[in-house]
Parts: sequence; C-alpha cells; structure tokens
Amino acid sequence: MINKIKKLFLERDLRYAIYERYQLLRGVISTHISKVIYGKRLQIQSNFKVWGSIRFLIYGTGSIVIGKNFHAVSARKRSFLTLFSPCHMTIIGDAQIVLGEHVGLNGTTITARHKISIGDNTMIGPNTIIVDHDGHVAWPPSERWIKQAPGENIVIENDVWIGMNCIVLKGVKIGSGSIIAAGSIVISDVEPNCLYAGNPAKKIKSFE
Repeated sequence: MINKIKKLFLERDLRYAIYERYQLLRGVISTHISKVIYGKRLQIQSNFKVWGSIRFLIYGTGSIVIGKNFHAVSARKRSFLTLFSPCHMTIIGDAQIVLGEHVGLNGTTITARHKISIGDNTMIGPNTIIVDHDGHVAWPPSERWIKQAPGENIVIENDVWIGMNCIVLKGVKIGSGSIIAAGSIVISDVEPNCLYAGNPAKKIKSFE
C-alpha cells in the first residue's frame, strides 16, 4: 500500500488530477446548458469530453453540429502548450459549423459566416483560428466600418492535424491526412497526405 501511494505521488501531480476532474465536470455542465439555450441549433452527440467552458455563440439562425467522441481543452491549466486555452465557436447569421466524429480542439477559435466543416479524427492545436470571412471589406477605407466582407466555405477533411498558432482563412480545402505545421497561415488549398508550413503555407513534402 505504501509503495502504491509513493508511486502515485511520483507519477502524478494530485493538484493537476483534481483540477482536471473539476474542469471536465465544469465543461460537461456548461455544454449541456448551452444545448438547452440553443436547442436544435446546437447538436452534440454522445461521449463528448470538454475541459473548461466553451463559448458557444449563435448570433442568428445558423447551427453547430458536433459528432461523437468530441473532446476540447478550454481551460488554462489543462493545456500543456499554452498559457490561455479558451475554445470559441461562433455562428453569424445562417452559417454552419459541422464537426465529424472524434474531433479534438485545444484553445481553438472557429468563426463562421458561411460554412466550416471539419472531418473525422482531426486534431487542432492551441491558439489556432479558423474563419471563413474577412470581417470587413478591404476597399475603399470609408466602407470598412459599414460593409461586411465576402466569405467562402472552409472544408477540412478527415485525419488532418493542424498545429498550434495557425490561421486557416476563407475558401480553403485541406485534404485528408495532411499536417499544417505550427505557426502556418493557410490561404489556399492543401493537398491530401502532405506537410504544409509557412506564411503563406506551402507544401514541404508528401507522405505518399
């Protein structure tokens, strides 16, 4: 018994274990509250795990649909890679965010004015932003305050890994199995089963 207790203290930080369980409970409760508030506009299938509270904001008639076995780190101390880890999912107007099965987020912001779809088994790292519109028109300057910019759908296929501190912009398609290296900005399509990196992200190598 004494050896088991010693092993527990050596291999795990009990403070972290307690915090992790507390944040998981908090995440499950807050997610269920959001589901009640938004009704059919926010659908999350069974077996989800959320550490901390995700900010779901549906500013209009659109919807968020999340598949089975979803997990998200949205608590500062739960993440090993970043100081701040809130997850945000925002719908503007009649937009859609659709996540497949076994999608993992870590301090990720997803904002849709059109449609953003993310395939099965996709991992998205801390501080990554995915947005399908530009926010404001670029020109003329006098209209930046009053006109919304156009946007295009974003498609992220199955088995994609997007590293931390990335930005994925409007109109791109990221092919199945690809990796987006940390700190990259994706402004054009990504081929399947490849590694892309840089600003703008370019093909580094193919895994096939």
